Amino acid sequence: MTKKELLLQTFKSKFDLSQYKKFIVEFFNDAKLLNGEKRNDYWNWNEYSFYINGYFHVADYLDDKRNKIAIFAVELKKGKSLEKARSKQRNFIADRIKVMGYDGAIAAFYSEDEKENRWRLSFVCLDYELLKGKIKINFTPAKRYSYLLGVDEPCHTAMQQLYPILEEEKFNPSIDKLEEAFSVEKVTKQFFEKYKEKYIELYEYLSGNETFVDEATRCVRSDKEEDISKFTEQFAKKLMGQIVFMYFLQKKGWLGVNAFPPKISEREYKNSFFNCNNEHKEIMKKLYLLDTDGNYVRQGGAISALSEEQQTYFASRIKGMPWETGPKNFVRILFNEAIKNTRNYFEYYLEPLFYEALNEKRGADNYYARLHCRIPFLNGGLFEPLDGYDWKNNNFSIPNEIFSNASIKGDREADGILDIFDRYNFTMNEDEPLEKEVAVDPEMLGKIFENMLDVKDRKSKGAFYTPREIVHYMCQESLINYIVNTVGTPYEETKDFILYGEIMKDEDCSREVKQGIADMLMPESIYKNLKAIDDALADVRVADPAVGSGAFPMGMVNEIVKARENITAYFARELTSNAQKHQLWNYTRHPYMLKKDAMKNSIFAVDIEPSAVDITKLRLWLSLVVEFDINSDNDEFKNPPTLPNLECNILCGNSLIDEFEGVKLFNDSLLTGASSNSNWMADLFQNQVDSTLTKLIDKQKELFYANNHDDKYRLKHEIDVLQQQVIFASCTMTDDIKERFISTFAMPSKPYILWKLAFAKVFKDKGGFDIVIGNPPYVGESGNKEIFRPIAKTGFGKRFYLGKMDLLYFFFHKGIDLTSDKGEIALITTNYFITATGAKKLRADFKARTQIRKFINFDEYKIFESALGQHNAITFLTKDRTKPIEMKSCFCNETGIFESGRLSKILEWTDKDSIYSVVPQDKIYDGENDYIRFNSQSLDSSAIQKMQQCKIKLKDLFLVNQGVVTGCDTFTKRHLDKMPLTDDVIINDGIYVLDFDNPRDVEIYNNFTLGKSLCRDFYKNSDIQRYQSSKKATKKIIYFEDALDSSKYPDVFAHLSRFKQLLESRLETYNEHYHWTAIHRSRVAQIFEGPKVVLPYRAKTNAFAYNEVEWFCRSDAYVVTPKQKDFSLKALLGILNSTLYLYWLKKQGKVKGEILELMREPIEQIPLPMVDGETLQIIESYVDDIIVKKENQESTASQEKALDDIVYSLFSLTTEEISLVEEAVK
Repeated sequence: MTKKELLLQTFKSKFDLSQYKKFIVEFFNDAKLLNGEKRNDYWNWNEYSFYINGYFHVADYLDDKRNKIAIFAVELKKGKSLEKARSKQRNFIADRIKVMGYDGAIAAFYSEDEKENRWRLSFVCLDYELLKGKIKINFTPAKRYSYLLGVDEPCHTAMQQLYPILEEEKFNPSIDKLEEAFSVEKVTKQFFEKYKEKYIELYEYLSGNETFVDEATRCVRSDKEEDISKFTEQFAKKLMGQIVFMYFLQKKGWLGVNAFPPKISEREYKNSFFNCNNEHKEIMKKLYLLDTDGNYVRQGGAISALSEEQQTYFASRIKGMPWETGPKNFVRILFNEAIKNTRNYFEYYLEPLFYEALNEKRGADNYYARLHCRIPFLNGGLFEPLDGYDWKNNNFSIPNEIFSNASIKGDREADGILDIFDRYNFTMNEDEPLEKEVAVDPEMLGKIFENMLDVKDRKSKGAFYTPREIVHYMCQESLINYIVNTVGTPYEETKDFILYGEIMKDEDCSREVKQGIADMLMPESIYKNLKAIDDALADVRVADPAVGSGAFPMGMVNEIVKARENITAYFARELTSNAQKHQLWNYTRHPYMLKKDAMKNSIFAVDIEPSAVDITKLRLWLSLVVEFDINSDNDEFKNPPTLPNLECNILCGNSLIDEFEGVKLFNDSLLTGASSNSNWMADLFQNQVDSTLTKLIDKQKELFYANNHDDKYRLKHEIDVLQQQVIFASCTMTDDIKERFISTFAMPSKPYILWKLAFAKVFKDKGGFDIVIGNPPYVGESGNKEIFRPIAKTGFGKRFYLGKMDLLYFFFHKGIDLTSDKGEIALITTNYFITATGAKKLRADFKARTQIRKFINFDEYKIFESALGQHNAITFLTKDRTKPIEMKSCFCNETGIFESGRLSKILEWTDKDSIYSVVPQDKIYDGENDYIRFNSQSLDSSAIQKMQQCKIKLKDLFLVNQGVVTGCDTFTKRHLDKMPLTDDVIINDGIYVLDFDNPRDVEIYNNFTLGKSLCRDFYKNSDIQRYQSSKKATKKIIYFEDALDSSKYPDVFAHLSRFKQLLESRLETYNEHYHWTAIHRSRVAQIFEGPKVVLPYRAKTNAFAYNEVEWFCRSDAYVVTPKQKDFSLKALLGILNSTLYLYWLKKQGKVKGEILELMREPIEQIPLPMVDGETLQIIESYVDDIIVKKENQESTASQEKALDDIVYSLFSLTTEEISLVEEAVK
């Protein structure tokens, strides 16, 4: 038997101890087998005896770093599922590791139950760094990574990750290598790439199918390519999501449940028989025949011979197989059935399954005659046809080969959708910090969906997901602060409860604690307030204004439910009656009920993309399915659940706009009745609005639970009508605007969102959300004016719009608007807003309406693999200025792409390389621009303080101007949407800027006659180095101020006329009214013609240069000129290039990662010392010497050192201060 065959036989079979030992011997070359018997010494592990029958200590292994690893086989008690009490299984091994003195363990968990053919192979290691304080002293947790193996379980991933270790004859795996072999991250990336590939294949097929395109055109009521493409994208993504949802449902055994058991007892037969009318009794006699053992056996082919009406009749009378007995490969079985019957899989099986069986309510038995089995009615909307897609009456189909091509490529090479999915293990267990399944779990699926949001074609890479560590952290931190605000419990103890509540619960609810033998881990302040905390958790209202794939709503649901489950255990602890405990655990506080309540009452979200909304709802529904287990003894859980409708909680539209064509759609005062008018007519009007809002809220609640198509349609229509009534009562609009506005209610994505109307109950009850959380889009204004312009025109936009801003700033402002008093805002964004010019209003809003609780600046540590140029940060704000709080800040000094363990340490405030600070609120904002200073040392530095005492700023003596902004230097690919290519215009043709390395531009220049006089030497920022700048121009700018005089320069006018269409589009882009020939921002020619200091807008160091030649430059450089002739530019150059001013720029200027942003604002604010005439001359002399030496490529170290010493002396810096400065800028 080969090693691969050994592995396959072990992984694809029911657990066998002797086979397991063979695997261990081969996997660990130096493992020492032990001849131990099964240990039943339960008195040593009494708290686990309800779940565990005994265990074998199979072997010991020592890796090359002397880490001791134990190999166990743990037998679970019969009836105790592998899926249940996972923390007990994990903690049992953790206890064995600690008691026996091991560093980790490999353990097989199995059951001797004859119905259980699966087993779990786990790697368990202790996590000493996870906890702190009392909890760490009392309990060191373990992490478990597992593969689910056994009969009919896919083992592709286990083989792929474990076989390479087995294959190496002399390789002994280290404990780190074992953890890597059990890593789920590899699986995530592999599965995403396969999923993306299959989506693109499906999208490309749909796009090229004329029948589908015709149907898409009908659905979107548009023949625009963009609209059809978006529908196609959404259809393909939804179909992929529906299929993958099926893989989770079949794992539950809910699909294809047999309604006609192959064998029934005599009693069951008679009950069914005498429940039939005479006609059907005759048929019943042929369906089941009496066997020799006294049972009745179903006759082959008898069911399929019945009509659909007859099948449905008998399905309601014969007791079918129970839920959870459906085949675990139902999706594949249907495909095989399609091939057998030479039918199209999508048209004849998937469409009826999705749009009829799962989407339409049938009888109590849920029998679906078309597929001859029981299929649950799921409700919710996941399986409703997209935008009225007419699946019954179109002739569209998808080739079977897209789903499976094993018949063409063979099983090994097959790569259809089902072929790929069949290779992976799908688990219903949601990934937790301490419990990780190496499989496709709901959380991994969320990552896949988040990656897929930006995938549209083969060029798309995907927007890599927000790391789970960050999602967990932001959700937990927000919830902790909310509880502290609401209940008044201490922060640290509340944090311990939210983070480690499960560990507390497991220990505190054990027999020893209840008997008073051991102390409780739960802090007294939390224990006394459990009821208040539980009420607060049930009452929390959370909003995500840019929901993406739903990571944050899903994270909040899990945190809320986990905390409330832990509280349930303490409530149950106080009960003496088992009946009361049963009622508590299995009815009133069942995890499914808690999760459903959280979705209804606590989670609200918006996204502008329909696909994002679809994915968010799918994730929430899947998490409900995960929590639901069939229980025939509980009426609430006898059948699979009908999923709730989330349309009133998860909305699709522009969350930053609340107006339509200039009309403010909703008057906020209507929610509170706070009108300035107080007469009887106003009161009557308010009463009518209140009545309408009450009806609206009632209808929204009714829709959440509705499970009938007609009822849902009616309720949605009534909700639309009620919202329109409130809107039309609070604003005035013309008839044509009203008509266009009403049509928006049918749009997949509305051009607005009325937060306070759509979520009126939240604002009436609480005045706003308790928490606003998320990861908003990072979009700069440059090149995206069409996104910003509609927002800027609104009242909201007029309050906060500022040129050069980022879209994410609006989301901060909106978050502050939407939160209630003392509400919490938590966003992960880029970090540039702390000093960005375009964020001036944002910083002012922070200062005026919030306090910054916490700021984590990742800087060069890369959080998103698909955006390695970004510098990210997490900001926590509280909307409360009444009681000053100190801000906690973290500056991460790590570089490279994030690694899970390191990221966790940074977030836990335990990373040794990160700088952690505490800054009072009144020390955060600096200067007239309110620059945000997160490291208290930057303000407390005595060197900075001495510099800030200078009353003269650079702007008092010098002018700082940006280079020329033409608006169109050259014709590039991004201009193609404004102007097509012509015979006379190609990519890279110069417009205002002519490049002498481009032959076409040279020809244009040479053909100019009068126009040559307008052509000036032109430079870019890369032409600037410290002290010197290039004097050999390779470009010319066609420079003139205002409109071009076409009669004077007809050759230039003819040249620009080739690009007239594009140049005119600038006026719309920039919202300007100048002549189409004009340069967008021409500046004044004199600043480019005489002596000047020039600087790039971005540089790693203070790179200031001096020249006296004609030196026109583009917008990525700045020019400094004196206000008066006697202000020395060379002295200024020497001072600005000094080490002390590099220190100032790093600490007080604008920094983007390691790059200085040398823009007007920080440069103008540079403090300048008083310098006497003699010192000025000395500085100028050194500068002249440095410029000459640099031109001759000689060393200037001694001169620059001398200049540094002069500048230090100008501010009277001490030796200690100088050392601090020079160490900081290394």
